Amino acid sequence: MNENELFLSLLFEKDFRNAFIYQRKISKQKAKNMKKKFAILLLAILAVSALSFTAGAYAWPFMCWNTVPDHPSDFPFHMFSFNQSCVRMDGFITEWQTTPTATPVLGMINAQSRTIVTNTTTRQGFCATAIWTTNTTRPFAAFGVPGNFTYSFDAARLVKGNYSALDPTSSISWFMNGTWNVWSVKTNFTIITDSSGDVLSATNTQSFVVLAKGAIGNLTVASGWHSFTLTIGDVPSLTGSVIFYRISYRMFNPFIIGFGDSDRVTPADLHSIANAYGSIPGRGNYNLRMDPCLDFKVDICDLSTAAANLNSAQ
Repeated sequence: MNENELFLSLLFEKDFRNAFIYQRKISKQKAKNMKKKFAILLLAILAVSALSFTAGAYAWPFMCWNTVPDHPSDFPFHMFSFNQSCVRMDGFITEWQTTPTATPVLGMINAQSRTIVTNTTTRQGFCATAIWTTNTTRPFAAFGVPGNFTYSFDAARLVKGNYSALDPTSSISWFMNGTWNVWSVKTNFTIITDSSGDVLSATNTQSFVVLAKGAIGNLTVASGWHSFTLTIGDVPSLTGSVIFYRISYRMFNPFIIGFGDSDRVTPADLHSIANAYGSIPGRGNYNLRMDPCLDFKVDICDLSTAAANLNSAQ
């Protein structure tokens, strides 16, 4: 456990006295950074504490669940019938199949599914989000890029899963069908400075256009786990490459950034969210996994969601 994770462990165990004692021992620059994170994380603790009085409804439902009564005849067959099979896939979206020619894009997709088979029923959980932009010169994680800017992108979220199949023996390694929402988003970020160049204020305004609501879509991963296609309603299909996948018997931590298979939210995950706090697509170190609320900014909603699930198996 590194010094940041130790500090966060003390903080979320509400051992504030030892957290401050430990903070005094580190360097001045690190102390300055840790004070900022302390303020952010303390805000998350207060938010979780307040929300806990509302019937414990603060824990974010990371997956939508569905009971699959029968195998759809026109869908791939789920070959894995052990008690629990969990799949996680991360990918880069590289092309939008617009007409008359395809459009190069920068984007990312995160998807997970879980299948629980019993003697009488099959229950499946689903989670998937995607974000992409035609601005191929400015990535979503634009570190240290100063100044005002306008950034346009599109995003999709699976709101209800219908069926998922895992079959490495066919031309389709993994398949997910469900209902999706798709938006087109435009961000205007404005910084106001004084005559000395010091920042007086910064504003971020976003406008949304619905491209699809409640549209049926399919996420299809080709054999070999090298590429995928996401098709949603009348929205042009998206294609890209798989950068990571994992198949396991247990659920995956939805916040994990690396290629591990942890099933618990840890202080290290909270540290990652604190580092990304305030970032938006096109500015800062924005990451889709750090934005479970999918409001296109890493904020108190995301941090409180992680804090509410700290150390709990997903």
